[in-house]
Amino acid sequence: MKHQRPLIGITCGEIVNKVEPWSPTTFGQSRTYVESIINAGGAPLLLPLTTHRVVLEQLIDMLDGLYLAGGNDLDPSLYHQTPYKTDETYSSLRDTTEITLLERALARRIPILGVCRGMQLMNVHFGGSLYQDIPHDVPNALDHNASTKLKSLVDLSHTLRLQPGSRIAQLLETEKIGANAHHHQAVRTLGAGLWAVAWAADGIIEALEMPEYPFLIGVQSHPESLASVEPKWARLFEAFVASAIRGPFKSP
Repeated sequence: MKHQRPLIGITCGEIVNKVEPWSPTTFGQSRTYVESIINAGGAPLLLPLTTHRVVLEQLIDMLDGLYLAGGNDLDPSLYHQTPYKTDETYSSLRDTTEITLLERALARRIPILGVCRGMQLMNVHFGGSLYQDIPHDVPNALDHNASTKLKSLVDLSHTLRLQPGSRIAQLLETEKIGANAHHHQAVRTLGAGLWAVAWAADGIIEALEMPEYPFLIGVQSHPESLASVEPKWARLFEAFVASAIRGPFKSP
């Protein structure tokens, strides 16, 4: 029997067909998330959105790792704020799905990686809060949507400073690395048990981790798209998949 790759669940987003609005919503995710796991030695599985807890628990129990992907904003009510914009749309279905998946993954102690929205979800789950809109909340901040405006996933708009000795600094084998910038929200106050381990030049938190958990890392940028221009980012996914091969981990 051939060696099986660890199964990594990737959370999906809701895709609305604006040309044919009568058609059902599609659940999907960018191919870059899938490719980052395949290239790191894992087997990706896209996870549907549903409020059916038994289904979600069954799916998580199949997985060796959970990958919380990027996407739309979290509902500010999750971190006890009122939305700034009345025309902003949120996905309660996605929020509920991902919170359930995260709870179950934590209970099983399987490796967890969060990107952009995924990192923000981690932080909110542990009681932290977000800047709803960086230009509004942090007037002197850098442009954290610079790469989006350039329509480039491989743009290295920001140079991140990594905390010496942190898990991510050890994995990437550096204390400084280039990153793209595709977000208008960011971590404001840290959730319980989480440590900030990377920052942009303006002090915005760009990565977090939980030292007391076997593997829980969140990154605010989109490193799944950066291996071709900054190969060190590939080590993050390789370490995530390698951890999934070793897990799940026993509770202390």
